[in-house]
Amino acid sequence: MKHKELHVVIGGGIAGCVAAITRSRAGYDVIVLEGQQARSEGTYPVCTQTSNIVSENHSGAEYPFDPQSARDCLDGRIENERFFPETIYGGKTNSRIIASQSMMDDGHDIVGQCRTNMDVIRSHYARRCEEDPANAVFGDPSQVCREVPTVDGVHDVAAAFLTPQRGMNPVLVSTVLDWELRRCGVDFREGSSVQTVERRADGRYDVVHTNAGGATRTVVADQVSLCAATAAFGLAKSLNPGIEFPRLFMALREILYVDLPDGTEKNFTCLKLEDSYGGMLSPLNEHVAMIYHPPAGHVMNLVMDPVTGAAPYARHLAEGHPEMQERAERTLSRLRDFYPELRRSKILGTYLKVAINTVSDSRMRRNIGVFGVDSGATMTVLPKWTMCAVNGRKELALALEHSKAAGNVDADEAEEILAGSTRTCWETPPDWAGKPELLTARAKKHAVNMNVPEALALRFSDAVAPSGERQVSY
Repeated sequence: MKHKELHVVIGGGIAGCVAAITRSRAGYDVIVLEGQQARSEGTYPVCTQTSNIVSENHSGAEYPFDPQSARDCLDGRIENERFFPETIYGGKTNSRIIASQSMMDDGHDIVGQCRTNMDVIRSHYARRCEEDPANAVFGDPSQVCREVPTVDGVHDVAAAFLTPQRGMNPVLVSTVLDWELRRCGVDFREGSSVQTVERRADGRYDVVHTNAGGATRTVVADQVSLCAATAAFGLAKSLNPGIEFPRLFMALREILYVDLPDGTEKNFTCLKLEDSYGGMLSPLNEHVAMIYHPPAGHVMNLVMDPVTGAAPYARHLAEGHPEMQERAERTLSRLRDFYPELRRSKILGTYLKVAINTVSDSRMRRNIGVFGVDSGATMTVLPKWTMCAVNGRKELALALEHSKAAGNVDADEAEEILAGSTRTCWETPPDWAGKPELLTARAKKHAVNMNVPEALALRFSDAVAPSGERQVSY
């Protein structure tokens, strides 16, 4: 690199962390400005906001209504499998997508739609494997999805489908990202609330923020990356009022963490599909699961202000919603009808999140992508963590294009830089990563930062089958 550029990444969620890591690996000096402060000593406050609930690493199997979302999510799974270490998954290898008999009885051919979607996933995965054998992260394309006729102990089942989808444990993801940020030498400045971003006459950017001590500071950046979740839209509009986003629907959703007091062994995500016909049960380990029931969990749905980019729900996200407790109790009560293992579960935490969608129907188009806001300014918002590595690569490619135009990177080296900068995290794992008690201790600190149950820091039991899969009866 002919001139050492300084890049500022705004936001320390998963999108901001991936942007900071890949840009630092590319040879840029990187500062992350994150508004939150750590509550655990020796940690960075990464993924501390509502994004920490959006942690399913989708394969697209849960989108039988939208083949493009299925393909997007499968691409995301492949890239995440290559970017993150196995540690973040805690042992889960399969998800189970359940088609409801009630849905069939009401005239919705959910079984047929699921079967069609499995064909979409198989064919898309086969194409990706043909393009590059390294994409074959799930094994033989013909076996990537399969149908099972019955599911013991779960009510209202017309058919079920096993897919390679599995959950990303959010506190383990944060533990990995924290380590990688430090290893890359990223300057992570917590308690830094960005006020404005303005382009200078020389093409650089003034990033004005208040620091942890309350003082106003300005960083002059060669490039900026806007990764501050829904707040990024307003920052982008202030930089470029003419930028156009699709009509974005922002749904306020409620997600719960519950305990599994009987140690129920559920080594997969369970999904009933849509509306009143079911909901999600996603164990993070034997002790805690994430659950969701659409009729109770869908609080409201509003459109983002198209002129200012202002997002709704700031007050609710800060203060909660008056119906949270009632909705939480209704969720757990209803899901007990589908999942008997929840019969003695208690609610460990209730959380609000914003689900961003490009159409009013939440079953369609959940990947927004990366925007070039201005010369040297990008924006990444992740409705799903699944897309973090895919969009991280696109985001870095835009940064490199700007550096090439500025004469700081040679055109023939940009592709090599891009490939090297998006390589796997933890190529050489830290010593503590292989010691469960040390890994759990670090992950618990991130659970405290993220205000989620500390039980999430535990991985699935190490007692696994020789194939790497737990012995689970389907």
